[in-house]
Amino acid sequence: MKKTPNIFNYATSELSQDAFLTWLIQWADKDFQEEDSSLNACAISFVQKLLGKDKTYAIESVEAGRQWNNIDVYAIINNQYFLVIEDKKGTKEHSDQLNKYSERAKKHYQNSDVEVKLVYFKMEEQGRYHNVKEAGFSIFHRRDMLSILGDYFDSTEGSEQNNIVVDFYKNLVILDEKINSYLTKPLNEWHWYSWQGFYSELQKHIGGNWEYVSNASGGFLGFWWHWNSSCLGDTKFEYYLQLEEQKFVFKLYVYKESERREVREFYRRNLYKKARELNIDISQFGRLGTYMGVAKLNSEYRITNNKGILDFQATVKNLKVMMELLNETEKEINAISKVYD
Repeated sequence: MKKTPNIFNYATSELSQDAFLTWLIQWADKDFQEEDSSLNACAISFVQKLLGKDKTYAIESVEAGRQWNNIDVYAIINNQYFLVIEDKKGTKEHSDQLNKYSERAKKHYQNSDVEVKLVYFKMEEQGRYHNVKEAGFSIFHRRDMLSILGDYFDSTEGSEQNNIVVDFYKNLVILDEKINSYLTKPLNEWHWYSWQGFYSELQKHIGGNWEYVSNASGGFLGFWWHWNSSCLGDTKFEYYLQLEEQKFVFKLYVYKESERREVREFYRRNLYKKARELNIDISQFGRLGTYMGVAKLNSEYRITNNKGILDFQATVKNLKVMMELLNETEKEINAISKVYD
């Protein structure tokens, strides 16, 4: 039997999601309570969460729309709050857009009692939210939306459920399953979303950052962390670890082009020495450049269980061994540098 068609399998653009958010927010207006009390209650919970309010905050009036001064979604709540939503689907913030939107909204309401609320709506994973938080935006995550729509789905009789809400919720559940598939799929079946989920969870344990890296070969999702710095004479250089999906690379940063070759050979020599001492199998990798690979791990860095599925904790432990290799290399380099001086 075929699956029931889901509108969001076809309406996949950010504009479609903008429309859904605007539509759902508008349903929080008290005028729609009698028309569909369950949907109204769901929308109220959504707006309360967007505003950072608890369940005691009453929603009376709502006016929602799209593309006010290039802002994806906006809403005026109780003539008290102006809600700015930057909706990102498959992309992230860019070109200082968040600060611009914040400034436009605050300038527009500067002579009124209306308070501007800023929300960054992101259902997929993102490696870094520093710029988002710096611009004053709160982050509305996938787990927040799943909780709100899940409550509606569980508490509303099937015959009374709104098809649009149900379709969005089911589509979001599928996305969540894809992102968490790194815990259930064999390593060779990982896909774009598997890596997103893996990297996001990894950040919680070892820090770091991740995002898409473009190159001539088609690009990859990269994860980098554990930056160290040392000197060779007057030349300062930095080195760190990077995951290029299946590949584990030891990276080096040298600013001045004239110093790169000498520093690379110096760093590589000491890295290899410590790798042999720790029984870590690495080999030469990468080309000369500003941010260059100097070596790669010859074994699989992801540890699996007896079913061939990722053992996350064992993998983290293995990555910490590589971090210790960099720590030991740093000690070696710093000791040599003192003699060099």
